[in-house]
Amino acid sequence: MATSEGIKHRAVEKPLSTDADATDGTDRAASPTNNDRKVVKAKRSLPTLAAALIVPVVLSATSAYLSGTTHPGRSDQKSSTWQFPILVFHLGNIVTAALTSLSAWLFWAKGGFHRRPTDILFYLGQLMLGLAWGPAAVRLGDARLGFAVAVAMLFCLFGCSRSFHRVNPASGDLVIPCLAWAMFLVMFSYRLM
Repeated sequence: MATSEGIKHRAVEKPLSTDADATDGTDRAASPTNNDRKVVKAKRSLPTLAAALIVPVVLSATSAYLSGTTHPGRSDQKSSTWQFPILVFHLGNIVTAALTSLSAWLFWAKGGFHRRPTDILFYLGQLMLGLAWGPAAVRLGDARLGFAVAVAMLFCLFGCSRSFHRVNPASGDLVIPCLAWAMFLVMFSYRLM
């Protein structure tokens, strides 16, 4: 009879099994895979993305509607010189609100507002100034006030671009067309003065 002295027992390792040959009776659906987690996370983030886009766009459209249809800085509509239609200004502000909101959502999704909570002031500032430009320059017809609002909006958008780019470069790049639009509003408002 053989003695068991000096015999070491090694743990037998089971080979990794796939979901297809799981016969140990455990339910593999109970433990989600990495792809399942990503799908669940994406489905949870869709309502926040929708809210982040819809609210600023509706606010900008409301501001455009309340601003009126007279051309900025002009009280008479019968002019011999060609001017941009007022719709261009309203659509530009609505698109700017949508792009910056998407950019802010991407920044937020990467944890940007949690790491740098003061950066939300740049985003909220440019949003409020974008809402104020139409009533100031179009409804009131005050070119100086429109110029001041456009310059402040340009400053806030520049701050958004820099802070968003630090956390998520794609988020910062989305603000670049908005910077171009704000620069156009600054030049246009300056020309009206």
